[in-house]
Amino acid sequence: MNEEKTAVLLMRENPKKPPDPHKMEELRGLANAAGYRVLAEICQRRDRDYRFQTGRGKIEQALSYNPTKLIFYNPLSPNQVFNIRSEFSAQVQDRFNLILEIFSSRASTREAKLQVELARLSYDAPQVKKALALKKRGEQPGFRGAGAYEQSMYHDIRGRMAKIRAELKDVESHGEDRRQRRREQGFDLVALAGYTNAGKSTLLNALTGSQVVVKDQPFTTLSPTTRALEVLGRKVLLTDTVGFIDDLPHFLIKAFRSTLSEISEADLVLLVADMSDPPQLLRRKLLASHKALWDCEVSAPIVTILNKADRLKEGEAEGLTELIRDLTPYPVLASALTGQGLGVLEECISQRLQPLKEFQLSLPYSSEGLSELSRLYETTELLAVSYEKELIVRLRGKEETVAKAGLAGARRL
Repeated sequence: MNEEKTAVLLMRENPKKPPDPHKMEELRGLANAAGYRVLAEICQRRDRDYRFQTGRGKIEQALSYNPTKLIFYNPLSPNQVFNIRSEFSAQVQDRFNLILEIFSSRASTREAKLQVELARLSYDAPQVKKALALKKRGEQPGFRGAGAYEQSMYHDIRGRMAKIRAELKDVESHGEDRRQRRREQGFDLVALAGYTNAGKSTLLNALTGSQVVVKDQPFTTLSPTTRALEVLGRKVLLTDTVGFIDDLPHFLIKAFRSTLSEISEADLVLLVADMSDPPQLLRRKLLASHKALWDCEVSAPIVTILNKADRLKEGEAEGLTELIRDLTPYPVLASALTGQGLGVLEECISQRLQPLKEFQLSLPYSSEGLSELSRLYETTELLAVSYEKELIVRLRGKEETVAKAGLAGARRL
């Protein structure tokens, strides 16, 4: 029988900033998602304690509950982890490592597992390097000097990271080829992005009629899920991606580059936010999402969807959208659960996608030309076809679709 995982949550708040109770609430949700039963939550408003992050008394208070682990909201330095483990014989981790624990338990594909491992090693490498520096600082000549083991461990980590990056580079290359093929087939690529647990998977199901697993917990989706739909005559592939969260280090974004490329290389990004969140929390989540999109180097148009609008009372929506006008000037109010606003959303998607272009091209009047005409019929909008010595075709579609034919005679109208 597995021993129950229990935890006490600790958070040090900056005394110069107003308290934010939503941070502890989010930490609790993460702990529950990782399978911990939370015994207590302890906050302290003070400047950072360089030895333990919080004061000694708070750690002693936390340990009085006899948890299997102490979980800090604040990032812990290698020194702080060492000090807490040494002086209190306590198992400890910070919020970032808690998120990695969730990622590790949810990773089901080879790609997701590699990305989680790369993120873990990216975190461990500087920690090991710093531990080596600390050990060498007090090193004495001869016996008890820092040996080759620690140096070897650091180099092993760097070597493993290089191998994972090379393997993920191949995954990225396959992803680029797949996106190219999809565009050649006439599809527009639309990505769902947003803060974790904002309702992206529910929205994917509502728009496409799918049955993707939906759970009321963070990071349900780690690997991209793609479904097809038609939006006012446009063939669209809609992809659900891993959710964002506040205060994530840049190297985690880099570790999940192959997954997040579905966002950075999309033709349109739908940024989903939970409209039922309190205004302060909604702003924080939107800011975190915009920062993540910036880190992903998104250049495509962004449409913000304020989801879960069905949870608001009559008249609340207008005041709330005004409070976040600077972060989302033209939002779409919707509810993936009830279908509210989905028609408006489809119109918005159609308007924000790059307009299809008109071309005229010539095809040989042969079996190969007729086969190509059949493909264009499936992947573009044929406007006119003249059957003469050659097939003169006028169509509206994507440049990639026309380029697929390899026809130098294609002329843009």
